[in-house]
Amino acid sequence: MKIWTKLAALLCAVLLLAGCTLPGQERTTVEELLRAPRLEGDYGEIQTALDGWLGQSAQLKYPLNGDLLSPFLMGDFDGDGVQDAAVLYTLMDTPNIYIALLQKDSAGAWQVRDTIEGLTETVDTVRFAHLQEGGANQIIVGYTAQQEDNYLAVYAYQDGRLEAIFAEPYDQYIVEDITGTGYEDLILLGTDEEGTAQIKLLSSDREGGFRQAAVMGLSADKFTGCASLAAGMGTYGGQYLVLDGRTGVSGTNLASVLLRYNEQTQQMEPARQISADDLYEASLRNVPDLVSQDLDRDGVVEIPTQPEEAGLINLSQGRRMDFILWMDYTSAQPRKSFGILDEELGFYIELPMEWYGSLLLTDGPEEDQVELRSQDGQVLYMTARITGLSDRSPDWTRLGVVSNRLVEAQFGPDVTVSDPLYRLSRSLYIL
Repeated sequence: MKIWTKLAALLCAVLLLAGCTLPGQERTTVEELLRAPRLEGDYGEIQTALDGWLGQSAQLKYPLNGDLLSPFLMGDFDGDGVQDAAVLYTLMDTPNIYIALLQKDSAGAWQVRDTIEGLTETVDTVRFAHLQEGGANQIIVGYTAQQEDNYLAVYAYQDGRLEAIFAEPYDQYIVEDITGTGYEDLILLGTDEEGTAQIKLLSSDREGGFRQAAVMGLSADKFTGCASLAAGMGTYGGQYLVLDGRTGVSGTNLASVLLRYNEQTQQMEPARQISADDLYEASLRNVPDLVSQDLDRDGVVEIPTQPEEAGLINLSQGRRMDFILWMDYTSAQPRKSFGILDEELGFYIELPMEWYGSLLLTDGPEEDQVELRSQDGQVLYMTARITGLSDRSPDWTRLGVVSNRLVEAQFGPDVTVSDPLYRLSRSLYIL
């Protein structure tokens, strides 16, 4: 019996390898193998409705970056409280991306309401925004062209039509309620015809379009371009923008600009807490990727600086590390966080603020170790090391994993920290 069982199994294998089918089986064609599998649930029903409306199979297009990485965009696009669907797709004879908007009919079946052609054949990012009064969401799509040009479009579904209510070249953008209207504004970073970096604050008008609330260019004698744009609250309220601009001949250095919206003039103006010139000098740094950000997730954007105090000495040769002081210039006490930055792996270790101004950073006794000592080198405050994931030791505090490397640290034998809120185990930030 075992022999006949083995012969039957061998016969089946030979038939499958030869491309044959057994009686009762349907033969699979090449076209069926290449066709994308049909999705299940709402996505499958949406795809079927779209293909039926088009009369052909749509090729779904996925965004390259961002939080939304699906071709199916589910949201309330007409403000009626019922979820709608938008789909990113292309067709065989159309290079550009299209967007289709679908809604359910009274029987619960998805129906295509309208489609619109996009700007290029590649979508970089997609997100939703509440840019207009009412409960509807708008769709913001960032497009990338073959020439590496970027275009931003805002789509709104109004009166049964899907329309592009805004389209313009851009470098970066953020969505935030800067003007205090209760719905979001679009802050756009781009370049004017002369190559000068420029910020545009676009706020929705009563007709459903956008009005340009403010335009501000970076000082051409200080900045050669923009690296980052961030928005956050000030310590005492109000919304602020922090722009990190590239400076220097090579454009590898960074400096920051702090702006606040003036409701009376409807303009973005330099913050009053520190002058633009003083902030430029204080925030000038030679780490090209060290941008301003909400480091501790408290809603305030901190600006990184490289302190030049004589009490901070960096003698480390084994790794590219820097002392970094993060500042909140909207506060009367701007020093927010102090620590060391590892430029190679892009992480920051926060140190007790009480150590600020009297530290020596030097290499440790082993490879990929650094030590923080007193200025005279006699007292060891802390040792940090970067090691393999399997090299954990109970004598070291695990800070986190960066690029498949384990970051650990330990205090010196006689060190105590007076700040009760400081925790070594929570001191690592991945930038």
